[in-house]
Amino acid sequence: MTISIDNQVLRLGVPVLLLSLILIFILINKKALSLVSKTSSFKYYIAITITLSFSVVIAYFNNMPLGSSISAMLKVFLMGGFFVLGFILALYGKLKVSLFIITSSVLWHLLAGISGYFLGIGDDIHGVLRPTGIAGKVNVLANLALFSAVFYGARGFLEKQNRFALLTIMFMSLCMIFFSGTLKNVIALFGAVAVYAFLGSNRKFLTISVFLALFVPVSIGLALYTPIGDRIIEAFVAGIDVEVEEGQKLESSLQWRVLHWKLLFDDWLARFFWQGAGFGQVGNMNALKTESGVGFVAHSDWLQFWVELGPVLFIFFIYFHFKLLRPVYKMAREGDSLAFGLFFAFIAQVIAMLAGPVYFSVSFFYYFWLLLGMLAAKEFRDNQLVKAK
Repeated sequence: MTISIDNQVLRLGVPVLLLSLILIFILINKKALSLVSKTSSFKYYIAITITLSFSVVIAYFNNMPLGSSISAMLKVFLMGGFFVLGFILALYGKLKVSLFIITSSVLWHLLAGISGYFLGIGDDIHGVLRPTGIAGKVNVLANLALFSAVFYGARGFLEKQNRFALLTIMFMSLCMIFFSGTLKNVIALFGAVAVYAFLGSNRKFLTISVFLALFVPVSIGLALYTPIGDRIIEAFVAGIDVEVEEGQKLESSLQWRVLHWKLLFDDWLARFFWQGAGFGQVGNMNALKTESGVGFVAHSDWLQFWVELGPVLFIFFIYFHFKLLRPVYKMAREGDSLAFGLFFAFIAQVIAMLAGPVYFSVSFFYYFWLLLGMLAAKEFRDNQLVKAK
């Protein structure tokens, strides 16, 4: 409920409170801490954290405000906390209960968003109603819908038990993506399905045929009767011209994004080419700002990490994420439906990161890391059983 409230107290207080609660839980189950440190996923999480910590030091030497970096690092620590929490829950046989709680929270978000859309509750952006649900922000809800559409949809095609329930959640999530009018998430959804069709499916012709026969017509129908159709027309008409004068109105969010990206990239070239501005510092760079001088996130996580980390740390950052996902991909290839759903949900989020703030959105830094911890515990237990034999 505090996701949409942006002030200094909650920005630092909520992560600290959650970390404290998770730390207490870990201390109660401290025997599991030595086990989680043996998993490859946790080791690469530590590597990611060290990489970003180096960037915080760079921010200090760049004379950038450290408060922004500390706030960003708290979110990274929270990711690790959720990973360990998921690991402990699954390790002690609470996987099904945890999955039920996760699904319940996803449903609450989706039901609130869909109900709000038909009741006229949400944000009115350029005359178009875009639902926010209990998340309080359009993008937070839309990113969660993207994650759940792929996660439950992929599982629904593999799991025979509860298949109807899984595919129902997928359909609700699909509707929510279109109701929210977030064009990047529609593109990411199609991208994830395309990756699955060509890389993840054993029956590629059948998968592509079903995609063309069912998914595309449903998507076109939703586009005609939801805000996403207006967003597509708006972006097409406005184009991506960035030659604008100060004070001139920008005609579309795409035009705003491209202009912001250009200014961030120019500032990176001029001042932070090798070392980057420092982790969490994108809002303090010379780019678009509010009338009060407050900067924006990049609305492209990959560009944001590039200008913040610089090319060297960025390569390490990407490499450690790649290694982080290796066990999940391996489990997915072996037929684990939970790993299969999480892997392709990650792919969808990665594509959405090209044109939106997703990495620190609740769908990624909360749901993804919690589920990743559960899979790590599942892999650990399976390996222990193999060794016992």
